Amino acid sequence: MPKVSSKKFFAEQTAHSRVKADIVYKYVLAWAAIVLNPRFNSTGTAAYVDLFSGPGSYDDGARSTPLLIAESVLKKPQLVQGLQMFFNDINPSLTNSLRQEISGLADVTTMRHAPHYSSLPATIGLIDSLGLPLDVPQFYFLDQFGWADITPDLVRRIFKNRKCDCPFFLRTPRVIAAVSNSKAQEAMVTLFGARGLESIKRSFRDRPREKELVILEHLKETMRLAGAPYFQPFPFRLGDGNSPKQHLIYLGKHSKGLEVMKDVMDRSSTMHHNGVPQMGYTDGPVQHGLFNPDPIPELQNELLTFFAGRSATVGQIFEEHHVTNECFLLRNYQEALRRLEAAGCVKTTPSSSERPTRSGVVTMSELVTVTFPQERRT
Repeated sequence: MPKVSSKKFFAEQTAHSRVKADIVYKYVLAWAAIVLNPRFNSTGTAAYVDLFSGPGSYDDGARSTPLLIAESVLKKPQLVQGLQMFFNDINPSLTNSLRQEISGLADVTTMRHAPHYSSLPATIGLIDSLGLPLDVPQFYFLDQFGWADITPDLVRRIFKNRKCDCPFFLRTPRVIAAVSNSKAQEAMVTLFGARGLESIKRSFRDRPREKELVILEHLKETMRLAGAPYFQPFPFRLGDGNSPKQHLIYLGKHSKGLEVMKDVMDRSSTMHHNGVPQMGYTDGPVQHGLFNPDPIPELQNELLTFFAGRSATVGQIFEEHHVTNECFLLRNYQEALRRLEAAGCVKTTPSSSERPTRSGVVTMSELVTVTFPQERRT
C-alpha cells in the first residue's frame, strides 16, 4: 500500500484537516479544564501526548494541532501550571520544526513543565518511557499516516491509565482495501484478530454496500475489549457524496468525556436535523432536503422503553442514555422529554405549569424529575 509523503501532506492544510485540528484542540482545552480541577485531581497535573505530532505549521502557514494547543495553553494560567505536553514524531525534521515554533511562542518559559520532544517509533515502550503515573489524567492524540500503528495492544497500554482519552484518525478506505489485500493480512489480524477478520470478510460479502459500517462496528468492539468503553466516530466526506469516508475516532473511559466530545463535534458538523447534529463534515455541496426526518420521535420512543417504570432527573436520564447513541445531545433529550410531557406520556416534578418559560418554550432543566409509565406508550 503506498505511503503518503510527509512533505506533500504538510504542504497545505486541507479543509478536513482544519476541522480535525479544531475538534481536537477545543476538546483538549475543555478536557484539561475539567481534569485539572482540584476537586477531581489531587496531583495537580495532566498530560497531553501526541505520538505523531508533525511540524508546527503547514507550508501554507496554517497551524497544526500541536501548535494550536500550545498557543491556547499559554493563555490559561491553570493549564500553564498543570499541563505537561509530550510531542513525538518519528521524523526528526518535523519534531525540530515543531520545537522551534513552540519555543518561539511568548511566555512559553512560564510553563511549569517544559514541553518534551522525541523522534521515536510510536510504541508501548515510548509510552512507558514518559514515566507518567497511572493516576495522572492523560490525553493521547494519534494522527498517523496509515492505520497499522493503531493496534489493540497500544490502545490497551494507553487505557491502563485511570483517566484517559484518545482520539485517532482512521483512513477508513485503506482499512477496507486491506481486508482483501493478501499482503496486509498479518496487520489486519493484529488489528481485528483472526476471527474478527473472517467475520469482516463474511459481512463484506453479505453487506457489500455497508463496508464502512462493518469496519466501524468491529473496530468499536475491538477497542472496547482493549479497555476503551466509549467510541464516537466523526466522519469526513471528501468531495462528492459518493466518496469514501475518513473518520476521527474518539475513545474514552468516562461518559463525561464522551459528552464533551459530542458537544465539540456538534459545532463542527456540517448538517443538523431539528437541532440534532448529523455527526460529520463534508467539504462538498450539502443537499438540504425539504423534508428531512425529525430524529426526536426516535429518541422519545427509546426513552419510553429504556426507562419504563422508573423515575429519574433529566440530568440522570441524559447521563445514563446518551452513551448508547452517537448524535443526541442534552438539548435533544430536553426536547424529547418536553414533547413526552406535553403528550401526557410522562409525569414531571415540578410540572410544566410550575416551571418558567423562555422564548415561549417551557424549560426542562437537568433537575426536573421525570416519571415514566410501566408500559411503553408512544
